[in-house]
Amino acid sequence: MQLNIIMWTLLLCCGGKIVVIFHLVEAQVPVVFKICVMLRLRVKTREGGQVALTERVRGDSTLEDLSAAIHDVTAIPPHRQKILIGFPPKSVTGRQEASLTSLGIGNGEVIIVEEVDQLSLPMTGRQQDSAAPTLSARLSDSPVSNNSIPQGILLKKVVPSDNSCLFASIYYLINGGEIVGSQQVEEMRTVVAAAVKSQPDLYSEAVLERSNSNYCDWILKDTSWGGAIELSIFSQYYEIEMVALDSKTGNLNRFGEDKKYDYRMIVMYDGIHYDPIYMETYEGNKVYIFPVSAESVLQQAQEMVLEAKQSGQFTDTHAFQLECKECGHIMTGEEAAVTHAKTTGHSKFDEVRK
Repeated sequence: MQLNIIMWTLLLCCGGKIVVIFHLVEAQVPVVFKICVMLRLRVKTREGGQVALTERVRGDSTLEDLSAAIHDVTAIPPHRQKILIGFPPKSVTGRQEASLTSLGIGNGEVIIVEEVDQLSLPMTGRQQDSAAPTLSARLSDSPVSNNSIPQGILLKKVVPSDNSCLFASIYYLINGGEIVGSQQVEEMRTVVAAAVKSQPDLYSEAVLERSNSNYCDWILKDTSWGGAIELSIFSQYYEIEMVALDSKTGNLNRFGEDKKYDYRMIVMYDGIHYDPIYMETYEGNKVYIFPVSAESVLQQAQEMVLEAKQSGQFTDTHAFQLECKECGHIMTGEEAAVTHAKTTGHSKFDEVRK
């Protein structure tokens, strides 16, 4: 059957795509032709230079495509790229197959790219992609390997008591002693929220003590503390065993032990606060991640937490006093604080020290 095409009836431009809709007269069937236009993007390097990416990426291109294009013009390997957009600049995070438009990258965008060491990457969503190096792969060329048992003394690094101590501790260890910033904390909280949201059966109301969606909103707030749920999520996310030393009980709580990961990290928990544990070697070096084969390190950690317990380096969460910084109410014990938070919606508390 001969089909005659009339002129287009609609022209749309959205997300870098021009959509032209024609109608076939005989069949009266709308036919959609999508013409994807190239995005006009520029890459700005740390040194201040700018390189055009015109005719390299389109509106439906993916983050992986963008990383490859950046590599072509800057020679920075994708796994060493830190991509930022906007003002103030914010890191672009997402899975490799995510489209640029879904990540907020539009026509005329100036993209800032920094070359960073693999161990200093914040390990956001792109590290979940199978093409990205796992922590084990990234550490395989470092001085710490499964064939190298570090010898030295375990020490505690004190991080701020600002409701993000768990996130700061994990970031500090994963990134080789780098102090966390507010942007990195936000990204790490986003990782937790995404994991909880994607597994509603695992993270049910019975587990979270609140609805799944409510927990996702709550953990994104900078006033919310992290705990066992976050440790479990980060263990799987970074593919590393996490050991939390509990100075109140003297126990070692291990997350990811059953996964047989190659490496482990250690944090200290005193009842209300987390601090990272690292090693000062006899040669004067610092070690933040340990091979699981280093049983001597785990033994030293056990001795460390027992000493902390015996010397009273913990907070009794049943007897300590807290002040609500939003209304001034004084309460005793963690349960009272939880009840107050649920009743009032307040979430900022400080310990009252006598």
